[in-house]
Amino acid sequence: MKKVLIIIAAVLIAVFLAKDFVASMIFTSGIRAFTDLPASVKSMKVGIFKSAVDIGGFKVYNPKNAFKDRVMLDMPVIYVDYDAGSFFTGANHLKKMKLELKELYVIKNEGGELNLDSLKAIRAKGTGEKGARKDMKFRIDELELKIGKVIYKDYTKGATPYEKEFNIALDERYENIDNPYTFASLVMFKALANTSIASLTNFDVGSLKDSAAGALSTATKAATDAAAKATDAVKKATEGLKGILPGNK
Repeated sequence: MKKVLIIIAAVLIAVFLAKDFVASMIFTSGIRAFTDLPASVKSMKVGIFKSAVDIGGFKVYNPKNAFKDRVMLDMPVIYVDYDAGSFFTGANHLKKMKLELKELYVIKNEGGELNLDSLKAIRAKGTGEKGARKDMKFRIDELELKIGKVIYKDYTKGATPYEKEFNIALDERYENIDNPYTFASLVMFKALANTSIASLTNFDVGSLKDSAAGALSTATKAATDAAAKATDAVKKATEGLKGILPGNK
């Protein structure tokens, strides 16, 4: 009996130690299926007593044979608080998501090919094209999105690429995103909207805005709600002080 308990304990420890590795493999495989591009994670921590995942050093890569530059997206921070039961029913419900896009590399190779066109999610645009799966059940209640900068490289000008950098410095919150393609379009649109990428590459940024329209409309509401909560907190604090300050009794 003692040996059996030791074996069970050893198995449980092995499962506990391997869970993060297994989760990272499933995650990168899912990203590849969604974007048709390779991806990697530096670290992943899956909660045991809490339905949350911390992902560090997530990167999506350009097609290897077409682009010299390997990295397309560099996301050092992704945090997800999810409803575990929803994944068994196919609802795919994320209660809260924090995403930090540190750098987006937009690359035009020697032949004029653009790496953004390699994104299956961008090509589909959630408009019902083949592979878009608009009927897929998916929901993010709250998304905190941070974007650092966009770096453009054009190799059509010669061996040394023409480079241009755009500092985005975005920090916004969105609510009730109900489609994975809306989510992908939202992130890409907010990264590219305040750049000249559209004119530099003839990439259709406007279509991203159309696909993300539903999510974009929640940004104002989220900001208004946050401001209202802050105002209410200040009001309550002020009322509390009135009760203890001299002359207010």
